[in-house]
Amino acid sequence: MRLNLAAIALLLAPSAAWAALVPGGGAPAGGDMLPEPLRDLAAWVFALQRQLTGEMRQHLAAMKETGSWEPAAAVMLAAFLYGVFHAVGPGHGKVVIAGWFATRRARIVHGLLASLIAAMVQAVSAIAVVAALAGVLALAPRQVMSYAGWLEVASYGLIAAIGAVMVWRTATGRGCGHDHGHDHGHDGACCGHGHDHHDHGRSDRSERDALFGMAAAVGFRPCSGAILVLLFTFANGMYLTGILATLAMGLGVAITVATIGLGALGLNRLIGRLFGTSSLGGKIRTVLAVSGALGITLLGVGMLLGALVNGPVLTG
Repeated sequence: MRLNLAAIALLLAPSAAWAALVPGGGAPAGGDMLPEPLRDLAAWVFALQRQLTGEMRQHLAAMKETGSWEPAAAVMLAAFLYGVFHAVGPGHGKVVIAGWFATRRARIVHGLLASLIAAMVQAVSAIAVVAALAGVLALAPRQVMSYAGWLEVASYGLIAAIGAVMVWRTATGRGCGHDHGHDHGHDGACCGHGHDHHDHGRSDRSERDALFGMAAAVGFRPCSGAILVLLFTFANGMYLTGILATLAMGLGVAITVATIGLGALGLNRLIGRLFGTSSLGGKIRTVLAVSGALGITLLGVGMLLGALVNGPVLTG
């Protein structure tokens, strides 16, 4: 199941690039850019998202009309499920994180933390945007969405920059792209050079910090669905409910992204078991690490250029 989810994430990468490069953003209508096995899945996911959005609006309207907090639980559940299925659709976040774990060794706990960081930064970003632009500056919803689009541009730039650093570190032997959480001695099995355990510790910390920085860069771009919920609740004096719903949405996103990321990590571990610590295995891991970092860099650059050419538009 994990490998299937990782495969889905990689197959959705072209649609993520399409969403950034084509004016108007978003996934192509009907999922026409996806292979046939995934087209129906994408259509089902988008339909379910619309249904969940409608349910959230209904429950929020009931809260406003009755003044009761009873519908709040239903709002949180709908928001959580929205986050789970929203993260299944096309988007650069899970592609970046899955690309990292498919090509670099990492600890499972770091994978879980990275997914949580990406989702929670995205949720907090949406909350801060609405609080600042709608609350403090009193901008109209359309203006809020327009300004929020610039955070998406910044996210793409950060992803490209961190990816470039990863390429440089891996190509120069400063980042091995695998963890050293066990006692072992090898000489050049990964990076093609000898290093001691102090180097291992520094490399581990650098890889972890780069991973968490990448996760934060992915989440820096707020979710348009969360912003719409927050704008509705802000306009109707229920902003606290909107905040809680956004955090529930972020938790749902984290679960899906973590599942996809761990599936990619499992694929990476399988490659490690097949080739062990042999010289060939070290070369394969280095090639994967460089390729993954380069792919993340190119994805970030491509979407950054697309956003600058077409204008900042929050795509999802």
